[in-house]
Amino acid sequence: MSDFNSPQKEEFAYWLAFNMLSGTGLGFRKIKLLYDHFQGLQGAWQAPIKELNVLPWLNPAIIERFNEQRKTIEPLLLLEKLLASGISAFPYVHEQYPYALRQIHDPPLILFVKGNLSICDFNHAVGIVGTRKPSSYGQKLAKSIAAELAKTGTLVVSGMAFGIDSLAHWGALSAKGKTVAVLGCGVDICYPATNKPLYKAIVEGGGAVVSEYFPGTRPQSWHFPARNRIISGLAPALAVIEAGLESGALITAKLAFEQNREVFAIPGRIDSATSAGTNYLIAKNTAHLFSSAADILEEMNWVSKNQQLGTTAMVTLQGREMEIYELISPEPVHFDYLIEKTGMNTGELSAILTILELAGVISRLPGDWYGREKR
Repeated sequence: MSDFNSPQKEEFAYWLAFNMLSGTGLGFRKIKLLYDHFQGLQGAWQAPIKELNVLPWLNPAIIERFNEQRKTIEPLLLLEKLLASGISAFPYVHEQYPYALRQIHDPPLILFVKGNLSICDFNHAVGIVGTRKPSSYGQKLAKSIAAELAKTGTLVVSGMAFGIDSLAHWGALSAKGKTVAVLGCGVDICYPATNKPLYKAIVEGGGAVVSEYFPGTRPQSWHFPARNRIISGLAPALAVIEAGLESGALITAKLAFEQNREVFAIPGRIDSATSAGTNYLIAKNTAHLFSSAADILEEMNWVSKNQQLGTTAMVTLQGREMEIYELISPEPVHFDYLIEKTGMNTGELSAILTILELAGVISRLPGDWYGREKR
């Protein structure tokens, strides 16, 4: 958020305000419609009721609840508190907001971050989830598979809960890899509290702790099912290590399937309660059976990061070509962002982007977004 200029910061205050609304019926889609209609959320927040009444996607009950809550929320005070906290925050429209997460049905309006999100490669990420009470079999596999993935440069995403989540984070860290934890509370709160060493290691290891909740928000039971859609939304692949039939991991697997992610599950004994969920996913063809990190990498057509980045292509890029290529790493960026960062005119930038596309090192995505080509 430190790269915002003053008008952007003032506008962002109203993103924070909308993010604080609760029970109004204003979900992401309606807020996005308001943003488009008023060309910003400041205008939407300050709009008179008569202007809101003519909008077909808002009914009188939603407008009444919104109007009551906006009387009690101070957008600029929220911004002041956030700036004082030192925590980064990226609204949906920010270039550092992860591209994959932007594509899900109900993405977080804002992603709050403690750590370094910009160096995390979400194009090559695997969410790892499972039971909070794994067997020795699950404990061993969670840590070893996460470590194997991390060694190839794959980002490990999980929820920092007890059990499989924590083991996956530790596995990635043991291989000196990057890992991202998604919390069901503010990122300034370590939950569970006994995971403080893990929380610290994730942030200091170059990874990040992220949440859709404003700093200071305490964990609540209903936050965690909502949190699961972010775990699956951040990664192209989700691996379920061990899970019962009623576990939150199966909810995450269902969300991943609906988000068009690849789902993987490890089989287990038919008489094991902690393998009932993974066996079910495999039996219903909802998940690929896997037993190692190599199985995921092969199915996803990923290779180790050094190969994936294209060493031969890198050395042939020169001057401004290399400058543009570096700006596109590690997440897709918009054409306007490249214009701003390089100072090039439209024609010059378009020409270089075309060269990079023809070289096979980047690809153009819908809406004038550009991403590195998977190899």
